[in-house]
Amino acid sequence: MTSNNHSEKISIVIADDHAFFREGLVKVLQTGSRFTIVGEATNGEELVALASEFAPDLLIVDINMPVLNGIEAVKQINHLGIDCKIIALSMHNEDSILAKMLDAGAMSILDKNTSRDQLYEAIETVVIQNRLYFPAATNAKMLNLLKTAAFKGNATKAITFSERELEVINLVCCDFSNKMIADKLDISPRTVESHRMRIMEKMNVKTVAGLVAFAFSHELLFDIN
Repeated sequence: MTSNNHSEKISIVIADDHAFFREGLVKVLQTGSRFTIVGEATNGEELVALASEFAPDLLIVDINMPVLNGIEAVKQINHLGIDCKIIALSMHNEDSILAKMLDAGAMSILDKNTSRDQLYEAIETVVIQNRLYFPAATNAKMLNLLKTAAFKGNATKAITFSERELEVINLVCCDFSNKMIADKLDISPRTVESHRMRIMEKMNVKTVAGLVAFAFSHELLFDIN
């Protein structure tokens, strides 16, 4: 359902064990006409169940939850093959925890004190544009964590990329949207999406964060004028 031309409402599951915060987040999102909340989870197991039931466009996940934390819950959801974008919420600043959340597939990590406008911007960027989103204050730190992330893809054979695929990889890592890449390379957005899917299949990664981590770790980056 998720695409760059998303015309329907964005379906969201929220997972947080603190009822007051979760209810407040629901109210904030309900003020946006493009969002629909299809489920609320109080722990990681409930999140996995709701993701399995609804396959929403987006999961907004607290990293620290009982029974099953957000990191392990997202890993299980990925293992089940459920295609959901992930925005993580956290009060943690520890690099190891944030890196594990990125490894699991989060495309954005926001502080729980984030503003409504920033949350809306994150959703737009992650779901509609299929791009990573980090606030300006943490962007450099998050990109550095991706460069050193433990998960680099687990391809079992040597991978070669075409010149066009390398151009797409580099532009994705420069935070270009599909439309921006299409304009830059004078190809269609549909062709860009086809390249991205093939690239991620070759890398054996399932998220943009995984693609970026793989590109950094395999030194695939170069300047594109």
